[in-house]
Amino acid sequence: MVDSTKILAVDDEPDFEFLIRQRFRREIREEEFAFRFAHHGEEALSALDAEPDIDLMLLDINMPVMDGLTLLNELNERRSAVRAIIVSAYGDMANLRTAMNRGAFDFVTKPVDLGDLEITVRKAMANIAKLREMDRLRKAAERARNNLARYFSPNVVEILAAQDEPLGIVRRETVGVLFADIVGFTGMAETMTPEAVLALLREFHARMTAQIFACGGTVDKYIGDAIVAVFGVPTASSSDAANALACATRMIDALERWNEDRERAAEPRLAMGIGVNYGPAVLGDVGSKYSMSFTVIGDTVNTAARLQTLTRTLGTPLVVGDPLIAAVKALSPEISSELMEQMEDHGEHDLRGRTGPVRIWTRITKSEKDGSPSR
Repeated sequence: MVDSTKILAVDDEPDFEFLIRQRFRREIREEEFAFRFAHHGEEALSALDAEPDIDLMLLDINMPVMDGLTLLNELNERRSAVRAIIVSAYGDMANLRTAMNRGAFDFVTKPVDLGDLEITVRKAMANIAKLREMDRLRKAAERARNNLARYFSPNVVEILAAQDEPLGIVRRETVGVLFADIVGFTGMAETMTPEAVLALLREFHARMTAQIFACGGTVDKYIGDAIVAVFGVPTASSSDAANALACATRMIDALERWNEDRERAAEPRLAMGIGVNYGPAVLGDVGSKYSMSFTVIGDTVNTAARLQTLTRTLGTPLVVGDPLIAAVKALSPEISSELMEQMEDHGEHDLRGRTGPVRIWTRITKSEKDGSPSR
């Protein structure tokens, strides 16, 4: 059943209510319209406060206590969404212009042609329905944009929202790829309730995703406690490698701040391993017509995952592939020197699944910076 359209008739003439009820008796009986009545502006404001879902007013100008033009001004100050049709004998151009400037939808002069009034009411209701549909679409678009913002950086959200096929066909691109996860998470999860595990993951993902977005990255996927991020989607740039390395540093710093909070709450500290690589990858949609996801595939991605695993063996929070370091060094000295300050060459290492060794770089620990032995 469709709810009745609520209409507030504001007029101090005693026969106005009778005329309205007579003219719209069928609509009232069939519950298409539900009329409310007030005799001046202050009564109208009280009625609107009591029933904020009133859609339309039939409003006289000349009334005691508060006239119609003053009421329109008050509604403007309150940013009320109710629409008004002026029904008045004061049909001179000055009143008409004032009413329209204060937001009136239309104007019907007295003595009222009730047929014309009905046409005007229905026209106003059609306009209200159109505005509601526009508002519904706007809110739907905002929800869609907010959902996109959970997975993509703000600049990518703008592109996704503005184009029909924003990411285009499957293509090869040079990108930065970052893998990060919590060290020892599987063992931790065995001793935690499912609710506690979920809360921990949400907090970890939220804190780390904030750093990814801050550096212009895109979350490719969450895999349990792991996060896969890509830098260079949908458009690659010369700064993607630097952004990926800067993001890894920010994530480590963010974890340290979180650990300080956890210690104050008597919770155990967490450790994280991050692997970052840079190189060619294939970008495109995978899945079926029932479920699609955008992802990156290729040796660059596989190597980044292996580098992340290597953090366990080397006891370091960050392992970076040499192609990314080379790309960072190719940037201006101001940018590269700051990013390279905490990195050191760790030589070549064999990675599972690769035929040849890979040159890697690791993050210098605080103890190594201070000159004391590393753990």
